[in-house]
Amino acid sequence: MKADLLEQLHHPDPIGVDLALFRTRMYRFSEDRRQYVLAEVLEERFIEGRVPRRATQRYVTACLNSIRSTGAPPAFEPDIPITEGIDVDAELRARRPFVRSGTEAPVRPQQVVCVLGAPRSGTSHLYNLLARRGRFAYFTTVTCWAWPVRNLGVPQRRLFESMPGDVLLVDNKSTRIIPGLVMPYEAEDVYARALPTYRHLAGHTYEILPAELGDERLLRDAISAHTRVFGRPRFLTKSPFNAFRVHQFEQLFGPIIRYIHIERPRAQVAESLARNRFAFRHDGRELTGEEAYDLFSSAILANVPRERYRSVTLESLRMAPEQVVAELLAWIDSEPDKE
Repeated sequence: MKADLLEQLHHPDPIGVDLALFRTRMYRFSEDRRQYVLAEVLEERFIEGRVPRRATQRYVTACLNSIRSTGAPPAFEPDIPITEGIDVDAELRARRPFVRSGTEAPVRPQQVVCVLGAPRSGTSHLYNLLARRGRFAYFTTVTCWAWPVRNLGVPQRRLFESMPGDVLLVDNKSTRIIPGLVMPYEAEDVYARALPTYRHLAGHTYEILPAELGDERLLRDAISAHTRVFGRPRFLTKSPFNAFRVHQFEQLFGPIIRYIHIERPRAQVAESLARNRFAFRHDGRELTGEEAYDLFSSAILANVPRERYRSVTLESLRMAPEQVVAELLAWIDSEPDKE
């Protein structure tokens, strides 16, 4: 299986890519848990070598295209799982033990480490390097807000920590869409419900709004579930949108949270945003790439507590990754500086 995953890093299967995207996009943009079940089962079967029917592939493509163009998927089609021989009700029942409890109190992590930065600044690369050390629990590409850690126990999936170093040399745009490979992830399906701060318009187009506390218990439960399953009391997290959530993080976690800000030259970020078709609206207008960089960066610098803040550059991380990561881990282990 390792060899198959390594091969897919460089030659991803288009059907597998769509199935992986279908699952994560349904978690984020649909409230219909039948869609989650369909997506999970299709992807797990694909890992075993069972390719969906053509009609199912067309449905998956239609859902992805709808999200790209309108920001939302079409309605669930019950005939699709029937033709695939998937008993949706039975699958939902099987997931009940993994559904977050409304009564059991979540366990507070010992420490939270939050990677911050503008989109396309290298946040994912730093997140991967820190997660690779095996010292933190973290959200992954198979995290689901509805049953946070169910997919981590599926035997067809392999955590990137067990993979050779090649997995760190491939852009995250590729590693995150390989069925069977479990990578660190933003889990915006969790964050957008727990700490909303934008309106998704279509594709990679977002309207940035003031952050607020939504279903904060959802975030606490998801973090608690991951620290338990990983067996690690420290939690590592990242999302570019967390630049706007620092105030809410402080309300939820206070002094146990540390912030690492990865910085990349403004012009490089703007170019990468344009190349990857990211667009942001704020205060009623669309921002240039440079303005988007300024918005994210200024929010970070204005709100992070300086005694629990550290910055690194993407250039230094690329030049000396082991040294930079070692220094960051030493800082994470140290006592917070006093102003």
